[in-house]
Amino acid sequence: MKDWCLSDPAVRKGAYWPRIEACYSRTWDRYDMPPHFHNRAELMYVLKGWGRVHLFDYVMDPLTQDIRITGGRTERLGPGEFIYLEQGRLHALEVPETSYMLNAEFRVTEDASALLTIGGLAEKSPDVSALLGREAATLRGNDDSGLLLRAMEQAIFEFSKPLHGDPVLADVLMAEMLLRMAGILRAHALKSNALVYARGAADYISAHIDEDIRIDAVAARVGVAPGYLQRVFKQAMGMTIIEYLNHLRVEQSKRLLMYTDDSIIDVAVACGFNSRQHFFRVFSATTGMSPQQYRQEHPTRHVQHVFLFDDVEDHSYDPNGRRR
Repeated sequence: MKDWCLSDPAVRKGAYWPRIEACYSRTWDRYDMPPHFHNRAELMYVLKGWGRVHLFDYVMDPLTQDIRITGGRTERLGPGEFIYLEQGRLHALEVPETSYMLNAEFRVTEDASALLTIGGLAEKSPDVSALLGREAATLRGNDDSGLLLRAMEQAIFEFSKPLHGDPVLADVLMAEMLLRMAGILRAHALKSNALVYARGAADYISAHIDEDIRIDAVAARVGVAPGYLQRVFKQAMGMTIIEYLNHLRVEQSKRLLMYTDDSIIDVAVACGFNSRQHFFRVFSATTGMSPQQYRQEHPTRHVQHVFLFDDVEDHSYDPNGRRR
């Protein structure tokens, strides 16, 4: 019987569904598992403590079935983190100290009587469709909400009953596990993209603070819709785009007030404020004082220039203090 993977496009077209075949909930204490692989997919979840999952790339001799390791990497898992391994993924678990983990191993099989199908679930859930579309044989994530943990606990509990409990309920719980895992990975991808967009917007604003900056122009620059950019920028930076722009402009104006003799209006223009009134209003709201008061409390400081001479003789370091 063929061992199907969730990422195999064929499982979307028939009556395929993953079912748990083995699971555990146990405490490991300084355990070092040798490299191995399963003919089932595996979902490993850390509740307490931490551990390392060593992942190996390998080639197998088709005649002797001998394995030669060609490379690999290590994933460190802490509380609330999980890792999904498709079947055939060579790995090893190392637990340097006491750790409590959940583990569920499941196989994708074809069953014409199945209540649910992978293709049907993917058709209704974009998150699951994206999960199945990933080519990676290894996926990891952080279950911040604890919802994946709850689904795993219920699925393991049902499987642990005599004769593996209610098969219909088991299929529903497996669907919840897939939905929760897919949702976590989707949220992580959105967060990563959000950071990229927010950082790009912040860099653009920093380079153009003396110009008339519009949110729609910044959004077009980073390639997203204005409403979406405002939302992810606030999440990533902890302030709105306007608040961030005003923050940069006020900080720049502070430096000009301290290190130059420029007039207040010249400072305002140099920092991108469209009027003296606008500058006063934003500066006062941010610092609690007017630009004049700030300059009075921080007398103008003139920058000291450093001159470098090409004919200065160099000396190597001597710990005894003597020049060489």
